[in-house]
Amino acid sequence: MNIRHIATAALCLGIGASFVPAANAEDGDRLPWGALKAASKDGSIPAWDGGLPASTSPPGFKKDSGFWVDPYAADKPLYTVTAANMAQYADKLSEATKELLKRYPSFRLDVYPTRRPANYSAWYVENTRKNAAGRCKAIEDGEAVTGCFGGMPFPAPKTGQEGMWNLILTNKGASSWTYGQAWYVDGGGNKVMTAEVNNRNQNDYFNPKLSAEEFYAKGGQYFMNNNIYTAPARITGEGNLQRKFINPVAQPDKTWAYTPGQRRVRLSPDASYDFPVATAAGAMLYDEIYAFSGRLDRFDWKLAGTKEMLIPYNAYKYLASKPDDVLMKGHPNPDAMRWELHRVTVIDATLKPGARHVAAKRRFYLDEDIPGAVVVDAWDATGKLSRGILNPTVWAYDKQAMVQGGTFYFDFGTGAWYNSSILGGYKGLFVDIDTVDADAFYSPEGLARRTQR
Repeated sequence: MNIRHIATAALCLGIGASFVPAANAEDGDRLPWGALKAASKDGSIPAWDGGLPASTSPPGFKKDSGFWVDPYAADKPLYTVTAANMAQYADKLSEATKELLKRYPSFRLDVYPTRRPANYSAWYVENTRKNAAGRCKAIEDGEAVTGCFGGMPFPAPKTGQEGMWNLILTNKGASSWTYGQAWYVDGGGNKVMTAEVNNRNQNDYFNPKLSAEEFYAKGGQYFMNNNIYTAPARITGEGNLQRKFINPVAQPDKTWAYTPGQRRVRLSPDASYDFPVATAAGAMLYDEIYAFSGRLDRFDWKLAGTKEMLIPYNAYKYLASKPDDVLMKGHPNPDAMRWELHRVTVIDATLKPGARHVAAKRRFYLDEDIPGAVVVDAWDATGKLSRGILNPTVWAYDKQAMVQGGTFYFDFGTGAWYNSSILGGYKGLFVDIDTVDADAFYSPEGLARRTQR
């Protein structure tokens, strides 16, 4: 059976700054979610000024339209990084970003003023404080958590696993609905629309209608996904269902697939770890959905420092872009991108002896304000840089949550890359729509009903 899923998806160099976790996540110098309040020494990263108010409404913005108007549209690039001058910024670039610059003369980074839009709700901040005060704990050697709810689980992470749970449980709202397209660009620059998807997600971890006790009584499902494919013709009518649990050791994640020819929903036991996602033609793995969406058990995780890095950020222009605006041979169109300098936490992952995965080593760079704004480098067993991930995000100001319009996956072995979701020209992405009865909608029966309509 073809297993399909789309998301709306070597550690060779040392890190210059040593990692010193905050003794208290909120100690006067830090925000409740652990980020530094202050500006960087040279002022290139500004102090947090409160972020974007929930009342933000740039000209042309329509609430619940599926898109967010760029509140920083008047900004101009401060400088541009190319292959010719990349050495000047080498300590602020991921290895994957360097590889793209070296390979493609058409690739560049237009670097804009750094903006820190994160402005979490009072409910999120209250729960983050409760998590930090000891309610939230890592268990099962860090492979699971318990007690965590409603906010950042570990504002002052002490282990690599705790840092990764901050990524896994990034605030994307309690629910969302996305309608867009996924595209694959092969090494020769040929573009293929691999999937058009109607995608529904629910995250009861961030459901303000629930208490922490109710969340765990319902099974602790932090992510549920029900999607159906509407194009191309070869997969029209197919669908997928995912349910992910906050303790995957006690309750392993589950994925089901529906195929019209068989008219039945089947459990897909292989849909995990480094199993290739069919609609990505091998350019995206199951545990790379949303940059990382898998089990932690096959890798050793280590906090490897903090540093300043150029990362895709405030990607409002990209969110509104259409396929022809974005897709190029080897990389996304630089004209659709915005890069900024931000402080990141670096997490190294090394494959455990005897464990299997195509990536022998991985490095994750998580933004201090929005951990889901992440960049990833990956190396194969020979120590060669083999894969890279860029995750352009926007701050949904009216929803006080992160929006992830699509993730970029680069296969450096073939020169291909994959864009998990392009929304421009389609219905878009809707956050915090009404939550539904998970047992009814996010179930094999719910998937079957939805695909057969």
